[in-house]
Amino acid sequence: MQRSGGISGVLLVLVALIAFGALLLMNARPTPELRVIVPTEANPTEVENGWERVLEAGFGSGSTPLPTIAIPTAPFIAPTLSLAEQSDVRSPEELNGGVSGEGDTALVAATPTLPPPTGALLATPVPLTAVAVTRPPQDWQPPPLLPPLSRDALGRDHYYFHRPVDSNATNRGLFYYPYGSDGPDNNYRIHSGVDMPNDIGQTVRAAGAGVIIWSGQGFQETASYGNIVVIEHDFGYDGRRLYTLYAHLSAVLVGVGQTVAARDPIGLVGNTGRVTGPHVHFEVRMPQPGSVEIPGYGDTYNPVLWMAPYVGSGVIAGRLTDARGRLLQDADITIRNWATGLTADTTTTYILPGTTVDMNRDPVWEENFVVGDLPVGRYEVIANIEGTRISRIVNVIEGTTTFVELSPTVPTPTS
Repeated sequence: MQRSGGISGVLLVLVALIAFGALLLMNARPTPELRVIVPTEANPTEVENGWERVLEAGFGSGSTPLPTIAIPTAPFIAPTLSLAEQSDVRSPEELNGGVSGEGDTALVAATPTLPPPTGALLATPVPLTAVAVTRPPQDWQPPPLLPPLSRDALGRDHYYFHRPVDSNATNRGLFYYPYGSDGPDNNYRIHSGVDMPNDIGQTVRAAGAGVIIWSGQGFQETASYGNIVVIEHDFGYDGRRLYTLYAHLSAVLVGVGQTVAARDPIGLVGNTGRVTGPHVHFEVRMPQPGSVEIPGYGDTYNPVLWMAPYVGSGVIAGRLTDARGRLLQDADITIRNWATGLTADTTTTYILPGTTVDMNRDPVWEENFVVGDLPVGRYEVIANIEGTRISRIVNVIEGTTTFVELSPTVPTPTS
C-alpha cells in the first residue's frame, strides 16, 4: 500500500518536469523577423480641366468685347430747374386751349449773384446741445422723387423743389395744421406754409438753387418768424419769380448775397419767433404777374404742390363748393383708402377771408384743399356739404397730382 502510493507521487513529479521543460523549449525559439512597411509617395492623379484647355486654345478671342462703364467718382448733384429745362412749361391759358391768347410763357432770367459774405454767421445765444426738444422727429421717411418733376399728361404739375429736411427726420407738414387752415381748434393764425417739427439743430437745406436775399430776423418787419432765411431761386414759373422761406431757425448758416445750390445747408431747426415747439416753417412765395417787388405774406402758395412727392406716392388736390359753385371754407375733408376702408388722411379747405390777400390757390389747379404723400392706389374723397355727404373715387398715381371736384352739382371727378 505504501509502495504503490510512492510510485504515484514520483510519476506526478516526472510529468510536471516534462511539461516545464516543454514550456522552456517553446520560449527559447528565436522571435520571427518583423517586417516594416514604409509608404511610398506616388504622384497624384491629375484631373484635367476642360475649360482651361478651351481657353488656352483661344476660344472667343475674336468675339466682340463687352462694353465697360466708367465708375463715377464725383458726388451726385440733383438737377435744378434751368431756363433751358423749363422751355416746355406752359401757362394756364395754354393748357386751356389758348383762350387768352397771351402767347408763350416767358421765364425770368437767372438772378445775378453776389460773392459770399465774410461776416460771422448768425446764431442764437442758446446752446443747441442744452435745449430740450418738445417733440421728437418721426422715423425715416420714404425717399422723395427728384425734382424738377412734371409727369402730368398736360404739364400742369410743377414739383420744382426738394424738401428742406432730410428723410431721417420729419420732412412732411403737420396734418392738423395744413396750408390755409387755422389749426385743429380754430385758434391758430391762418397758415401760410407747412410746419416740419424736428429736434433743435436738425439741418435745414435749400429747396432749390438760388441767392440768399434775407438771413436773420425782422423779415418784412415781423418778428413772428424768428431767425429766417429767404431764397430767390434761379428759376421761375409762368414768367414769375419763385422764392422759398425757412423760419424759426436756431442758427442761420448763410448770409445775404450768398449763392446756394439745391440741398446746401442753410440753417438749423429751432424755436425762435412765435412758436409752440421746435420746427421749420416752410413757405413757397411767388409775386403777382408783372410785380418786381419781393413777394409778401399775401403771395404764398401751398408748398405741397411744389415739393416732389415721396417715391410711390402722389397728391390729391381738389375744390369743394356748394350747390351755387361758391368755395366752402374751413370744411373737413376725409381721404379713405378704397381697398382697406381705413382713413388715410384728413384736411380742411382753405380759409380765404373775402379775397386772396392771405392765401392763394394754385394758378393751374385753383384748389381749396390738398392732401400730399398718399401711396399710389384708389381713394374715396369725402366731404359734408350742407348736411349732404358727397364723395368721389379717384386714383393716385406716383409723382402726379390728381384733381377732384366735390359739389352737389358735379357728377364725376376730373383727374
